[in-house]
Amino acid sequence: MSQRLVSTLTPNWGGVFYQQKVMRKNKHIVFCNSNIPWGGGEAWHLNAARAFAARGWQVSLLCHPDGELYKRVLEFPELTLLPLRLSRLSFLNPLLRMRLFRLFRQERPDAVIMNLPADLKIAGPAAKKAGVRHIVYRRGSALPVRDSAMNRHLYGRVITRLLTNSRATKEQVLVNNPGLIEENRISVIPNGVDLAAFDAALARAGQHAARKDAAGPLVIGNAGRLNRQKAQHLLLHIGKKLLDAGVDCRILVAGEGERGQELRELARELQVEKKVVFCGFMKDLSSFWRDIDVFVLTSLWEGFGNVIIEAGLAQKPVFAFAVSNLPELVHEGPDGNGRLFALPEGLEYAALRSRGYSAESMTGSGGDRVAVWDGVLSAMAEALCDLAGAPEARAAMGKNGRKMALAYAQERCMDALESLLL
Repeated sequence: MSQRLVSTLTPNWGGVFYQQKVMRKNKHIVFCNSNIPWGGGEAWHLNAARAFAARGWQVSLLCHPDGELYKRVLEFPELTLLPLRLSRLSFLNPLLRMRLFRLFRQERPDAVIMNLPADLKIAGPAAKKAGVRHIVYRRGSALPVRDSAMNRHLYGRVITRLLTNSRATKEQVLVNNPGLIEENRISVIPNGVDLAAFDAALARAGQHAARKDAAGPLVIGNAGRLNRQKAQHLLLHIGKKLLDAGVDCRILVAGEGERGQELRELARELQVEKKVVFCGFMKDLSSFWRDIDVFVLTSLWEGFGNVIIEAGLAQKPVFAFAVSNLPELVHEGPDGNGRLFALPEGLEYAALRSRGYSAESMTGSGGDRVAVWDGVLSAMAEALCDLAGAPEARAAMGKNGRKMALAYAQERCMDALESLLL
């Protein structure tokens, strides 16, 4: 077996930290994710890192030391941390570029997988200069890539493979430039879920324990960062419509983010604050899945929608907008696991993102934005009313969701990724 050099977290200039220590491994992979908040991309990097370590790879992670991913990696001694502070303009720092190049040349990884555009801009060229064989950029956000000279260089000459988590994400990458990267260098590998670990966590939370009777309140769940993409303010308006229609309901919102205070103020303005529980950040969502009856994802766009897979494993029906790859995960009809709803006519998720729909725009009296959304939200509220009194229908959707989710086993997804790197 070959000898490798691995970090013991001794600081060095420029945000990269490393000190030599000998380990014996056959293959070495470096995951580069400098994002500070926790999200689907960070969950994927941690799960993939652990999966590769279990397969005998030497695994290192370049993470921001203030990030949630960094904190979680500390729990797994089989993973090596390489703290890295990056910003949007870090690629302009020649000393940091040189430090990364020297790190990659010293460590000689077989593969580097990057997460953010900022990671790609600096770690990608450094890995190429160091002669790394597999330079992979994982695109998890179903938003268009700008057709710039830098992107044409990075996609065309630096990365060896583009990895997307869905067909919808792949299509969005190429929407501004179909020739940005050759088709044979793009791989679609969905996000996977560790089925055994997920089921074990549900069992610990008492998932199968007796819950409330059918006459109890309908418990609606939403989980995700509290930001404009996830659009939880729409869920509060749906809750208002349900309560006005005489439907007893509760809303659980798991997550934290920059819109937390804004959403709490909106709940008070709509007079639904007694029915809404803001759970904050939940490292383990098992109790959340145990307590809800239906999962409502109000995202205006998604990269993959990990929570829909988890909702399926927990046997919960899913309501969502028909955006990004969500039609790949949510199916209607007799064998369906939920309901999909079209965005208001003339609005696309990219346009919504640029316009920055806010809670305030939804609460104005007679505003055009309220009128635009009212029909869609009323339709969602009406469908939830139907489910409120139909526990058998909820159970059937939940079972169908479980069947759908089983196809996204992490082991299967990691087999596909590993095959690209051997």
